[in-house]
Amino acid sequence: MPPYGTMALSMKRDTASHSQWDLESLAYIGALLGLLPGVTHQIYSISIRDFHGGEPLSHMLVEMVGGMLGGSLLLCAIGWIRNQNIIKRERTANKAASKPKA
Repeated sequence: MPPYGTMALSMKRDTASHSQWDLESLAYIGALLGLLPGVTHQIYSISIRDFHGGEPLSHMLVEMVGGMLGGSLLLCAIGWIRNQNIIKRERTANKAASKPKA
């Protein structure tokens, strides 16, 4: 058995960084990340007793849902752009590999 580390040198580099991102997972992560500032803002509003006039529950829900939608849309857009770049890079690499050398 070869010593530890020599096998890693002979193996190809992991191509996980070149695979496409899962947009559904990014939407969930973005929703959770977008929820954090909304919840933090609501905790702050409650602590200073600033309820913005009308119904406090509807105001809180609108802000939190807006944060969730904004976060999920932002991360999905970033993932979609990255996936398009990966597809384009793969197409270019395949096209260059298929050209005959003169």
